[in-house]
Amino acid sequence: MRSAEDLFLDALLPQLGVMPDDVVIPPGDDCAALRWGPDRLLLLTVDQVIGDRHFRRSGPGAATPEQAGRKLLARNLSDIAAMGGKPLFALLAVALGPPEDISWLERFHNGLLELARAWHVALIGGDLARAPQDMVSSLTLLGEAPANRVLHRTGARPGDQFFATGEFGQSYPTGHHLTFTPRLREGAWLAEQRLAHAMMDVSDGLALDAARLCRAGNVALRLDLNAIPVRTPQTTLAQALGDGEDYELIFAVLPGEAARLKAEWPFPETRLTRLGEFQPPTATGLRLADAAGNPLPERLLKGFDHLA
Repeated sequence: MRSAEDLFLDALLPQLGVMPDDVVIPPGDDCAALRWGPDRLLLLTVDQVIGDRHFRRSGPGAATPEQAGRKLLARNLSDIAAMGGKPLFALLAVALGPPEDISWLERFHNGLLELARAWHVALIGGDLARAPQDMVSSLTLLGEAPANRVLHRTGARPGDQFFATGEFGQSYPTGHHLTFTPRLREGAWLAEQRLAHAMMDVSDGLALDAARLCRAGNVALRLDLNAIPVRTPQTTLAQALGDGEDYELIFAVLPGEAARLKAEWPFPETRLTRLGEFQPPTATGLRLADAAGNPLPERLLKGFDHLA
């Protein structure tokens, strides 16, 4: 399964050439990373929210300005969490659409800054403008991680167990996409305990992002479809696999460490579930199968495609 975004990046990334020596993690992961002292890495990520794309501007289920600002920072924090890192500094650019006024902008910043204070993130600069139609805001977040404990998307190996935090599906209609807690504590703990050795966050759908984790490690994955935790009793399997906006962590654990992970998991408020096992790559390039090894139906493999 390849989204239009994946195909575009497949063509673009080779054109970027050889990265400078200080670029320890190049484009293609949840964050880029630069060497930052003898044993630390500087993590960098950027994300955006667009009105009526990432949140509703009006009507039923409309987000408040505070929720829109909070979501922008939270999306970036989720990327830092996926590396096992700690967030530090942010740069913000906002372009208001015609309906939004200065009062809306103030409330947007209030929501963002409240979450920033909770995670000790300093907003150190940015830019303001007005757009002719859409409200678009972009945030660049800088963080840090120990060089010997940072987590990558690469690293999953055959036999590794596939785990996830939280629940999946119907994030948008339930409002979870506006209120989720970035899994920073969980990501940092997994890195500190050296229990995960490949990890990413789920923003575009469990199936689509699990396939990306598989491609990064050149492995396949057998999913236990019955084990996938759903957000509501009405959530279908297709929604759990494909809706996206979950902002949970998925990660690979050595088979001998799975029992320790479950026994020592220190976050009772965060559900932890084993969802399958990584397998050797297949000759056909198949990435995802069910627990019996049968290819998943195409209807279950649709995630959010930003360029569709």
